[in-house]
Amino acid sequence: MNGYPKSTASLLSRKSSKLSRLSSVDDMSLSVEEELDPNWELDKEYLLSVLPEPTQDLLDDMASRYPAQFETLPVQVRSPHCWKLYVKFCFFSGLPIAEGEMHYKVRDSVANQYGEEIILSHEVMEAVNGESAEILRLPNLKTFRYLKKHYHQQSAKLPDSCFQRQAWEMVRPEV
Repeated sequence: MNGYPKSTASLLSRKSSKLSRLSSVDDMSLSVEEELDPNWELDKEYLLSVLPEPTQDLLDDMASRYPAQFETLPVQVRSPHCWKLYVKFCFFSGLPIAEGEMHYKVRDSVANQYGEEIILSHEVMEAVNGESAEILRLPNLKTFRYLKKHYHQQSAKLPDSCFQRQAWEMVRPEV
């Protein structure tokens, strides 16, 4: 296209319009001020309340509307019983954290500097510390080294204050 790489051509074609999706990885350099999702500012509780329940009727509807995509799903996820809604995810690994599951989070006073909740799944703690993860109340130096080594990209987004034990708190399972 006019001698421009794909990402440049897609940017030129958009000019001042708001982005609704990114056309290539190169577009990731766009400024944060550009609105990527018009629903970003909507109340999380409202968005969760309007989600449909995972029923067989819903899955049948998805299969009829999107047959090619539905066919690519493994058989195991074509049952409504295996679908579960997760609202928390590990900041580093992306693992889902079930409601009421033990995890760790950066204290709000520190996380507010970053602008979002910073959560560490207990599974990552177990991967790093083995059985001793059960007796640890907070991430330790070994955990912080592991995060910086294996989740370098995510770790690089955080200030050094997030890698101090006193910045963290344990969130225990709800009984």
